[in-house]
Amino acid sequence: MIAVLNVGRFLMVAWIVYALLLVFAPGILHRPPAEMSGAIQAVVAFVLGHLMDRALSVIRRRRAERSETGLAE
Repeated sequence: MIAVLNVGRFLMVAWIVYALLLVFAPGILHRPPAEMSGAIQAVVAFVLGHLMDRALSVIRRRRAERSETGLAE
């Protein structure tokens, strides 16, 4: 599960970079300017990446709690 979340986080970073290129440098992508689309994509990708970070921290915290209680017993 952690590997899947890490791959997802990497894809969200790539999506944010793509969205920022749409906004600030559409010539690099050989596309017409799309400021609104790029801004919306950047916000959505950032929110999804943030949610994946939160999920990853919950999973790691639960794993740490399980290992801590396993050592205590």
